[in-house]
Amino acid sequence: MRLLSLALALGLASPTDADARSRSSDSLEPPSGPPPERQPRRSARRTGILELPAVRSPCGRHVVEVDSGAVFVDGRKVHPALGSVTVLQTPVWRADGDALAWLERRSGETRLVVLPQIAATGETFVWPLPNALAQDRIHWAGDNRVVVGPEPLQPRAVASWSE
Repeated sequence: MRLLSLALALGLASPTDADARSRSSDSLEPPSGPPPERQPRRSARRTGILELPAVRSPCGRHVVEVDSGAVFVDGRKVHPALGSVTVLQTPVWRADGDALAWLERRSGETRLVVLPQIAATGETFVWPLPNALAQDRIHWAGDNRVVVGPEPLQPRAVASWSE
């Protein structure tokens, strides 16, 4: 008899499943931490493991880094807007340090990318190149002209733009 009354008392004192659910859902306590990120693929995540060495501009005011398939200037992601790319060589600064160019591969296509003004909102110019030029170097041939080739006077591709 004593065992039966103890079992009944425990059954009456313990909450049912419905009561347990309603109590936990009724609590209005604030969450203990920040909400989780929903789409980490789109954010500019930095791993700290650089794919290429960081390069300071000739004027010394800016630094370019390639991290996790993205190009960062002064810690701000400048390219690509979405996804990732493979930067083939260290980006090359213009002599005044206010522009940057590099070769990249994305979806099997070799491309020349130029960031014409560091201080601007991040507009980049992109030109597709033959894959054979992936090993060539970039040379600045003026403020608005980039030469791709083994030497500045041996161009295999030339890109120019107007502002």
